[in-house]
Parts: sequence; C-alpha cells; structure tokens
Amino acid sequence: MNKKAMEGLKQEEETKNEIDELKKSIRHLEIELDYEDSRRGNNYKYIQSLEAQIDEQYIKLDNLYETNKVSKS
Repeated sequence: MNKKAMEGLKQEEETKNEIDELKKSIRHLEIELDYEDSRRGNNYKYIQSLEAQIDEQYIKLDNLYETNKVSKS
C-alpha cells in the first residue's frame, strides 16, 4: 500500500476508536444519570451537569459521524 492509503486507514481507525470512546463515555454518563434519578436526591446541579455533559458528547459524536461519513451502527 502506498503512504496515502496507509494514512487514510490510520485516520479512519482513529476516528472509529474516538467514536467508540465517546459511546462508552455517553453510556457511563447515562448510567450515572439514571442512578442519580433513582436516588430521588436533591442534587439538581449535578443532574444538570450530567445532562449537559451527555448533550455535549452527543454533539461531538454527531459531528464525527457527519464529518467522516461513518455508519452509526
């Protein structure tokens, strides 16, 4: 393979890894949010913080999908 092809494959692999890490991070935050909701705690600032982090992660994920035309599966 030529150098450009190898660089393209490397970039694609890095993008897929970044997407996987974002998915794991989102899932972890969602689990934490569910836990906080189930506790019926009054920690509204923390819950809002978790929701904001989740929203931010989804925006990053959508941007990665959009810019790299990667399948969302």
